Amino acid sequence: MTIAHKAAEIFVADGDTSATVERIAEAAGIATRTFYRHFPVKEDVVRPLFRHSSQLVIKALRDAPADGDLVEVLVVAWMSALEEQVVGPSERRFMAVVAASPQYRLRWMEVDDELSEAVAQFLAQRIGWSERPLERSLPAYLVVQATRHVFMQWITSETGQDIADLLREAFHMVLDGVRAPSG
Repeated sequence: MTIAHKAAEIFVADGDTSATVERIAEAAGIATRTFYRHFPVKEDVVRPLFRHSSQLVIKALRDAPADGDLVEVLVVAWMSALEEQVVGPSERRFMAVVAASPQYRLRWMEVDDELSEAVAQFLAQRIGWSERPLERSLPAYLVVQATRHVFMQWITSETGQDIADLLREAFHMVLDGVRAPSG
């Protein structure tokens, strides 16, 4: 995480992801070889940051009350991750820099794919879906993709719209179209 945080600081300061591995390693106080032991390619340096956020969301979903409104539980889960990490202007700039780079955005998407399985388990328990792969995975995938889309709008928008409201709107759009399978 130390290496990932140093890379994020450099990316924000530079306004792009062009910093060299050598520069990131020096800022983290490690050798370049050590960097490559942790991250096979430079772009992987952002994964720990996104994985940490995912773990916070998963924990919030696991700790959620069983009788709470599904959309509100999802909103609270993602908001708790944002609040614990104290997402301010610098973190928003980091997310914008990552989103602007296809190689780094791909790492964000890969971690989101991992998160989709945990969301699928949560939704299956809450809604009672069968184990049919499409019924189980598609709603979770849509929830996670909607979340990323909301974050993309939030980090690039100057309107200052509340992210919880954006998440709520997106989750309603996705889940209002999902029904428990019949028979």
